[in-house]
Amino acid sequence: MGQLKSRQIWLGLGGTVLFLALFFWQTDLREFVNAMRDADYRWAVLGVMLWFVAAWPRSLRWKLILRPLRPLPVVILYPVLVIGYMANNLLPARLGELVRAYILGERYALSKAAVLGTVVVERVADGLTLVALMAVAGAFIGLGSAVGLLAMAMAALFVVAFLILVVAMMKRDAAEKAIKALCQPLPRPWQGKVLQLADAFLDGLMALRSPWALVGVMATGGVAWALEAAMYFVVGRGFGIQGGFATFLVLTGAANLAIAVPSSAGGVGPFEWASQQVMVGAGVARGVASAYAVALHGLLLVPVIVVGLVFLWLLQVPLRAMARQPAEVAK
Repeated sequence: MGQLKSRQIWLGLGGTVLFLALFFWQTDLREFVNAMRDADYRWAVLGVMLWFVAAWPRSLRWKLILRPLRPLPVVILYPVLVIGYMANNLLPARLGELVRAYILGERYALSKAAVLGTVVVERVADGLTLVALMAVAGAFIGLGSAVGLLAMAMAALFVVAFLILVVAMMKRDAAEKAIKALCQPLPRPWQGKVLQLADAFLDGLMALRSPWALVGVMATGGVAWALEAAMYFVVGRGFGIQGGFATFLVLTGAANLAIAVPSSAGGVGPFEWASQQVMVGAGVARGVASAYAVALHGLLLVPVIVVGLVFLWLLQVPLRAMARQPAEVAK
């Protein structure tokens, strides 16, 4: 387990270095510095507020996915969700998802593996929603070659992932048999543990049985991402970027799909590169596009980290729990 985590960390660092190198190689540094200096950061306040508003429909979506396990109000889920995003910004390999499962499991006596299953459903829904937004917006403004390739690759990935989850839920007996067959090479005590975790994980997919729940999940996700795109739009005004809203929908999809590529905590590197590519494709000067990408990502990272740590303190979750969450979720 330790070796696997170490490899993930080094792979993530490699991805970050690679994409940052591409990002700065395509950046006019003098123009970049001037754009950072001349930006109107008053727009950033409204932008950050929009992100925290967008977290509310995200929490409502999680409530819909969790309902078959246990109905929990949005006011409970909201701080846990923000803590998860905060942990993703600080920890490698998107371990914030495990932090969310740990907190909810500990506080509300839920199976952590089942909660993790709901988070997986949420993330696959995110991918499908982002691809759909990019497709709709791209029909009006077009997609650059690099962004279009990213969209096609991610569309294939998330459609396949969604189909696997649906089949696993609808054909649960077959899924359990397949998992049992895959566990055969493991020592016998481990086989039982893996099967137990897999069974709990499948419980977290139960929302996929309801078409109406799926409609609600996609609708609330669409509202959340539209609000985040509004944040990107507002921050762009601070850099003098006058593109239409469709451009920022494409940007939202490209930047957030890009962080599925291995990178360090917070998706540093892929996010900046994808943002730069979209804005340059929209006619923004490279230095300005690069400055905007860096500032935008900073506004997505720093305030969420600060508020997430405050929520962590209010919920009295020990920081050491964040370091051991993979083992805790496996219980």
